[in-house]
Amino acid sequence: MRYFGTDGIRGVYGSGITEDLAYRAGRALATAIGGKALIGRDTRASGPSIADALASGIAAGGADVCSAGVLTTPAVSYLTASRGYSFGVAVSASHNPPEYNGLKVFVSDGRKLPASLESAVEYYMDNSASFHISRGERTEWGGGEDAYVASVLGSLHALSSSAGRTSDLQGMRILLDGAGGAGTNAALRVFAALGAQTDTLCKECRGECINVRCGALHPEAMCAAAGNYDLGAALDGDADRLVLYDGRLLAGDEVLYNLARYPVGDTVVGTVLTNSALERRLQESGRRLLRTDVGDKNISEVMRALSARLGGEPSGHFIIGGVTGDGILSAAAAAVLKVTGGLYTLSMDVQASADIPIPPSGLPAQSRIADAERQAARLATRVVIRPSGTEPVLRVMAEGGDAEGAVNAVKEMLA
Repeated sequence: MRYFGTDGIRGVYGSGITEDLAYRAGRALATAIGGKALIGRDTRASGPSIADALASGIAAGGADVCSAGVLTTPAVSYLTASRGYSFGVAVSASHNPPEYNGLKVFVSDGRKLPASLESAVEYYMDNSASFHISRGERTEWGGGEDAYVASVLGSLHALSSSAGRTSDLQGMRILLDGAGGAGTNAALRVFAALGAQTDTLCKECRGECINVRCGALHPEAMCAAAGNYDLGAALDGDADRLVLYDGRLLAGDEVLYNLARYPVGDTVVGTVLTNSALERRLQESGRRLLRTDVGDKNISEVMRALSARLGGEPSGHFIIGGVTGDGILSAAAAAVLKVTGGLYTLSMDVQASADIPIPPSGLPAQSRIADAERQAARLATRVVIRPSGTEPVLRVMAEGGDAEGAVNAVKEMLA
């Protein structure tokens, strides 16, 4: 793909993503899908101009478009499906720093744009439709967060009830790090409705410092301050990712293990990076872990195919009965577990990882990558080498045995 990566279109504002690219993407989406569209965005300084250009392109392509202001990515997914939109776009670069921006596209059922449609959209981005289309209508709507918060509360109450647990968090103290992003206000509203007392870390942080030394990728400040709280929760910039602190920082697979304590069926969907310790613990209770490629989009597709109700990845994307990662719903579900029995620990297999920059000349030959993987597999139990879909790097993960030595061996052969 020329424009689409693992999770939509993403790049540094002004070069990798521009108003012109957003306009062409909007026009192409309208041409390929049609109907009516919803746009939400995170808090980045470039968000309003990118969202405006995107809306102009959608209208120019003949589709009606509603701009809903600042919304989390899971909110855009939910509202696209629940309000009958043909497609929705979250203008966000997720966990990336403020100089980045991007476009995450959802189809009418709230799922990420499938690869087949990505190909069609890319074609129309570079080759505008030759036939005449009447211009679509542009509108604005400010009720998106209200509808999303109500949905999260409804899902949380249903989930808690199915497990015979109370969703009353009265007296619980939570420290929230919203990364200066789109999810802070919605998360505060959800926890307040459940009765928790929630304090916010980095209250002054907005889009100009989104994800900078804060949030799910940089939870150090939350960990340092969360000692006097019952639970610490850190989101990323668009709130589709969650990191938890419960006396210590929990690994993503530990959070997934805890969420699996709800009655969510016999199959949990993870990725090639999911720790084998989780797989063994699920097997002990008669359940299975099914692995797929990295990305909550891939997890969602497997969940749909198998009618599975829980999936997640170590990075902190957790899908509970839905179609995309939702950090706020996951945090609330974890909080319920915390007050009704505590969060369980998981003895993790040792893992090591590293990023290897991809030179301008491109990826190493597949034969070199395969050889490096074979050599590393002599030292570790599992080795995964994959190109990132969001950054120009090769990501390396080794598990078990001499995991660190395996990663170093790969770096020596491919760096």
